[in-house]
Amino acid sequence: MTEESINKEQELTQEEERNLRRRNLGFMELGVAGAKISHGFVFEEFLPQLQLERGRRIYREMRDNDATINAVLFAVEMILRAVNWTAEENSKTKGTKEAEEGAMFLEGALFDDMSHTWDDFISEVLSMLTFGWEYTEIVYKRRLGPDSVDPSRRSIYNDGAVGIRKLANRAQETLYKWNIDDTGGLKGMWQQPPYGGPRRYIPIEKSLLFRPHPQKGSPEGRSALRGAYRSWHILKRMQEWEAIAVERELNGLPVIYIPSQILNSTNPNDQRAVQEYLEIVRDVKFNRQGGLILPSNTYMDSEGNPTDIKTVEFKLMASEGTRNIDIGVAILRYQRDIARTILADFIMLGATDRGSFALSKDKSNLFIKAMEGWNEAIAETLNRYLVPRLWRMNNFDRQYMPFLRPGTIAPVDLEEIGRFISDMARSGAPLFPDDELENALRSAADLPEKDPMLSLEDDVTVNRIEPRDMDGNTNNDDTEEEMDNA
Repeated sequence: MTEESINKEQELTQEEERNLRRRNLGFMELGVAGAKISHGFVFEEFLPQLQLERGRRIYREMRDNDATINAVLFAVEMILRAVNWTAEENSKTKGTKEAEEGAMFLEGALFDDMSHTWDDFISEVLSMLTFGWEYTEIVYKRRLGPDSVDPSRRSIYNDGAVGIRKLANRAQETLYKWNIDDTGGLKGMWQQPPYGGPRRYIPIEKSLLFRPHPQKGSPEGRSALRGAYRSWHILKRMQEWEAIAVERELNGLPVIYIPSQILNSTNPNDQRAVQEYLEIVRDVKFNRQGGLILPSNTYMDSEGNPTDIKTVEFKLMASEGTRNIDIGVAILRYQRDIARTILADFIMLGATDRGSFALSKDKSNLFIKAMEGWNEAIAETLNRYLVPRLWRMNNFDRQYMPFLRPGTIAPVDLEEIGRFISDMARSGAPLFPDDELENALRSAADLPEKDPMLSLEDDVTVNRIEPRDMDGNTNNDDTEEEMDNA
């Protein structure tokens, strides 16, 4: 082999290495999501008071103590709990026996056979709105009938398949830290039990992570209440000031008049007396145990005779005039700001003399759209991670794998649909007979589907009952005489 051929072979080898490196780069993850995560702890929040465990405590206080936030979240929870979920067949295999059985299996596993209800699961998932995330552990079971003593095998079914025992919420307050890979991907969650004990690790392969607002790939997402924090922080203090002001305004400001000799005295007894009077002013309350004991001494006149002016006197000083700032208006404005961050400010309509029905309808439609988005996000997570894992555990054919679909949230306006159908018919659009369209309209009106035996396509003759007279004759039973006279 000549030197020229050796060099050529080396050049070809280097070129092959470069091509191989280019191909591998296409499958390599070079960048990171960008969330500020250090040793499993997330520091994406720029306000220190909203970071880590302290932030979770504040979000819980916002949810549990603020009337506006509690009302909005309660409305969201009750509305989404009422949504009807169904398992629908795969569009590619729809109509086959296997696809139908797959949908029935999924509905049975989630809606009928868990140790808790589906509505309870939805309520737990919606805690993501408060904290920005919710972590659910998937607990499987072997379906061996209702008489099994072991809860991991107890089921209303006895087919030996793998079902879902429960979709267990792992409370946000129990988070210790996350297990994050080098590129920012989530590998699992370390949990600290609330009453001590060793920390527990829950891998993501056995879990579901729900977030209302994914942010830079952070597992903690972004709370739906984050934009309301500043308004809530100010409102909380204004409500405290208002309570103090109301108490002072109704009761008056306590004032005690004592001689200046005692106030300026260096005598320990006089100083103790002054301290006792200060405690009276500070602690006096009007209740069934309230009361004061004051000296009855009065001042003496120039001749040494007693006067009507007491040496120690207690009064309640009431304020005069009006305030330049109406704190009630300010509080209402901050409550409206809080509701607006979740597109729920329509609940404040009626709190003032402003607002209309049309405005309320427009705002409530935006709120419903937001809830539909959250519902779709929940469904997307379940269809992407829960259903495929359940199918893999049972070794089912994926081509018959169904998917979960949430129902509609807002009630259908039948008058608007009726006007639309009328307009379509007047324009010449052929609408009926159409069984699929008719069943869709019946479903929107909460009516049963049309009986397929009555379909025109089946060419079934429907026997009509002719009305009869008192003698049992139909209207068509004309006598020959009547016919002749006619």
